[in-house]
Amino acid sequence: MQDFFGYPLISLKKKAAYAYTILFLLNFLSYLFHPTLSCLLPFLLVLLPLVSVGKINIKFSIRQAILGLIVSLTTLIPFSLIAISLGKVFVFPSLSVLFYQLLGISFPEETFFRGFLQNSLGNNRFGIIITSILFTATHLPRFLFFGDWTALLTFFPSLLMGWLYMRTSNILPSIIFHFMANIVFVGFSGR
Repeated sequence: MQDFFGYPLISLKKKAAYAYTILFLLNFLSYLFHPTLSCLLPFLLVLLPLVSVGKINIKFSIRQAILGLIVSLTTLIPFSLIAISLGKVFVFPSLSVLFYQLLGISFPEETFFRGFLQNSLGNNRFGIIITSILFTATHLPRFLFFGDWTALLTFFPSLLMGWLYMRTSNILPSIIFHFMANIVFVGFSGR
């Protein structure tokens, strides 16, 4: 089969693999050479799925938003209580940090990793696990260059975000969880 211009059509899995490779390399290079390269990442995280598939799987549903909130609260409240019992203090992030966490991290990453990558690999358990491994791999430079071992723990919340997407085929609940998890992490770590 060929596309409009006469080129052979590339399978969705290959498109996802190419897109992930581009993002992974750009992310790694931004840590290695110049951090301002990372400013391109949120745009590419949204643009590559739009170019490859032509849509973003987001629907505004109260029921699914509530699911995202319930999963967030049942997961993050115990985590917060443990952090407080260990002497950590939560500092509520500024409004600019909140906007950045939503529009610069949670929305773009969920668009790419759940709405595009997981969907391309199969919106099933296998897709969740592979997507979570790839999601964690993109956080690996924080560990390699700064020794931030918490970057390796992103695998576990990624499993929850993947499960939310598998249940709903909608990135809205996973965006809510991703955003709230990041706010809790930032609030307790002071970043």
